Amino acid sequence: VFEDEEDAEPRSSKFQEITQKLENYRTELLQEGYHDIKIVTAKGDPAENIHKLTEENDADLIFVASHGKGFIKSAIMGGSTTYDLAREALQPIFIDKDDEDAKENLLSSVLVATDFSKKSLQALNIIRELRDKVERCLFVYVDEDGKENESNQIFLQELTDEMKMFGIKAEFRIAHGVASREIIQIAEKEKCQIITMAKTGAGNCTDDSLGSTSKALLLNAECALLLMPDIDDEE
Repeated sequence: VFEDEEDAEPRSSKFQEITQKLENYRTELLQEGYHDIKIVTAKGDPAENIHKLTEENDADLIFVASHGKGFIKSAIMGGSTTYDLAREALQPIFIDKDDEDAKENLLSSVLVATDFSKKSLQALNIIRELRDKVERCLFVYVDEDGKENESNQIFLQELTDEMKMFGIKAEFRIAHGVASREIIQIAEKEKCQIITMAKTGAGNCTDDSLGSTSKALLLNAECALLLMPDIDDEE
């Protein structure tokens, strides 16, 4: 999406540079066995156009990259395409934090943050579909209220056992404290490649499309994120 109208002109050097890069990506994907690859260019607000194109093309997933400190600054100032997409997307959104040292397979080690709500476990459907790519799955529940509940451990064990049935190394952690802080610390300690969670928590009572935990992870997590939309949004 070109924000500058002059760059959007087909004869401009910027337009030709970008379209050539897109053609190169298309060639790489064809070589990897993908098909029906469509290249679209638009001009105007990036988030608005991507959201519109996603709906028009019945896309099931959005991939987007954020860019370090520049992303954090622009998100806080209200001008980040990635942040705006994360808020507005009705589809799951995969956010690559653009780490040059990241492994080639971003699904090799997945952290699933859950509060046991149905929407927080939507990512399991993706893991099930891509189980041949997932090597390890770590379920994390953060108890922010300080109330011990034996049923939580039982449910986490059931989730872990299911993943093991697919041949995936799986385990779980129960942490206490601020959810975003604990999730980030566990992800870093366990060297997880991606964190997946719902955009809003089970107790979300506001009209905000991003909960406080997903916002904090979006801004501060160093690994990739897969944010799942509210189930009602998809319906």
